[in-house]
Amino acid sequence: MPSPTGRIYLDHAATTPLCEEAREAMLPWLTVGFGNPSSLHSEGRKAKDAIDKAREIVSHALGSLFAEVLFTSGGTESANLAIVGAALQNQGSNRKRILLGASEHHCVLNTASTLQALGYTVQLLPVDREARLDLTALETALSDDVLLVSCMHANNEIGSINPIRKIADVAHLHGALLHTDAVQTFQAPNISWTVADLDADLVTTSAHKLYGPKGAGAIYIRAGIKLKPLLTGGGQEREMRGGTENVAAIAGFGAAVRVAQAAKSSVKLARDTFVERLGALGAIFSVQCWENVLSTHAHFRVPGIDAETLLIVLDRLGVSVSSGAACSSGSIEPSHVLLAAGYSTEESKQGLRFSFGRSSTPDIAYEAADRVAEAIQQIRQASGNRRIALS
Repeated sequence: MPSPTGRIYLDHAATTPLCEEAREAMLPWLTVGFGNPSSLHSEGRKAKDAIDKAREIVSHALGSLFAEVLFTSGGTESANLAIVGAALQNQGSNRKRILLGASEHHCVLNTASTLQALGYTVQLLPVDREARLDLTALETALSDDVLLVSCMHANNEIGSINPIRKIADVAHLHGALLHTDAVQTFQAPNISWTVADLDADLVTTSAHKLYGPKGAGAIYIRAGIKLKPLLTGGGQEREMRGGTENVAAIAGFGAAVRVAQAAKSSVKLARDTFVERLGALGAIFSVQCWENVLSTHAHFRVPGIDAETLLIVLDRLGVSVSSGAACSSGSIEPSHVLLAAGYSTEESKQGLRFSFGRSSTPDIAYEAADRVAEAIQQIRQASGNRRIALS
């Protein structure tokens, strides 16, 4: 099988390259289209029209009403608006508990201190070995004092998909709201859904995960659901998100979504090629069945080798990947996702995420697996098959 040369980028779950259609859609609003969309003159109306066109594209892709979509700066702001905005809106109610999945993204988990300061009790719900929410634990935890449940559609590290519709049914049975972080699944290859399919009350997305620009995201707020804004100002985004809109980024977001709806990708074939090739080399994958996992993700660990070491060697060999865990002071912390899934601290430092995208081919995947094998060999030779210390 022919091998590609040069660097191999397999960290699409972290961010994707800007597609040409998004770049072209953004350029006018970075140059001549400088009008403020809140202004009534011609320049302002043109900018406002660009935002509305993007909103129409995104709402159509979500299967929502036009007015149910608000633009933000990205997935983090959207998730904070969903969770903290709901908490602020309902401070006077008897619903004083909020349930968060233990393997959620940090933009969800780190709302806990704010929620507690507002008088709420935050409870983390356990997940299974593949980081999917424990439905029995959810049913046990739910009662009429729960305001909101937050569960991601697909885990950003492992790629495992949660049964959001089932979770919504259980949450709604007790009158609780459901927020789902759909950053990894919105317009992702080989997965299709609408907000009606999920039945979540609040759904959050981000542009740069689907070949759009950084700095733009969206939140779906089901009609009738009320949130308190986190940013107050001039009343933009239906008085839910103050501040002059990033017209260029929003236009790019819309263009990226429009392209994604028609894009064809061999990403699953590339991922499967990588998994088959790497499985023969002794890697331990974090899922046992690939049927209910994003076709873009392959998460594994190599016993005895930490992710930090493997990442550095792979980077030298021209492969860009991620541990999926936060970096702090130059060292990778144990993955909170793997810890929540029941892995030991040592095992949680070994997880490595390869995430494939539109440019990924089976040839690239095959070459990437060979470079992983080479990296493992280099590390084991340098360490005498022991974990090596980085200077």
